[in-house]
Amino acid sequence: MNKSSGKTQINENALKKMDSSLSQYLFDQRENSMVHATLSEEMSDFGPVVDGDIKTVQSNLIKHRSRVFPKLSESPVLQRKYLFVSSITSCCRFCIEAGMPSDESYGLSDLYILKMDKCQTVEEVSDVYEEMMLDYTKRMQALKGKSKGLSPKVIACMNYIDNHLHDRITVSELATELEMNSSWLSTVFKKEVGISVSEYIKEKKINAAKHLLTFNEYSCTDIAEYLGFANESHFSAVFSRMENKSPKEYRREHFQKHFSRLGK
Repeated sequence: MNKSSGKTQINENALKKMDSSLSQYLFDQRENSMVHATLSEEMSDFGPVVDGDIKTVQSNLIKHRSRVFPKLSESPVLQRKYLFVSSITSCCRFCIEAGMPSDESYGLSDLYILKMDKCQTVEEVSDVYEEMMLDYTKRMQALKGKSKGLSPKVIACMNYIDNHLHDRITVSELATELEMNSSWLSTVFKKEVGISVSEYIKEKKINAAKHLLTFNEYSCTDIAEYLGFANESHFSAVFSRMENKSPKEYRREHFQKHFSRLGK
């Protein structure tokens, strides 16, 4: 038997064992009335978060404290940590689908997982979970409040920009993508948002750059390329104009400080 066929046989045996384990696991789950939440039940948890409904989320968090979940670990602390990661993964993506900028949502997810990872007790994990759920809810509430009074076309434009920060975006390309007249788009966008489309794009890209400079070790060249700037010089010039300091100065001021506070 050659190595390739031997490996295939091992994989098939492993799959058969997993099938057997899965059958027994599902049987035990049903016997103990312990089943995973359905999609609609998950939405009942994250729907209010997406809607920015703080009162309902607070009520759900009280119920969550006494909820029984399927067993994922022999360790109570690891059990809560695994559930935390599962929850924040869903929450992060539901909020992105509802309009939260992907860099903001993924950034929050990364930071809360790092914070949770330092927890030593079930109570600490639960506290971070509740903080996370309320944080996402308040941000969604603010996002929905900000979009009130904006026309659907402008909201669509903002959402497109927020989800394509790694591209080089021009007003003309935006108008074509969203099937709008570029002159009309420029006029209406500035009237409703208060700044031009190009300034909004720069503002969102620089905010994303600030996040990368604070929480990652990517070089300024990599960040410039990732965010669709012509080159590092262009990125540094725009950043310096908007922040009154260079990207490297910003990183020196914020990088270590933020990481040292993650567990506090």
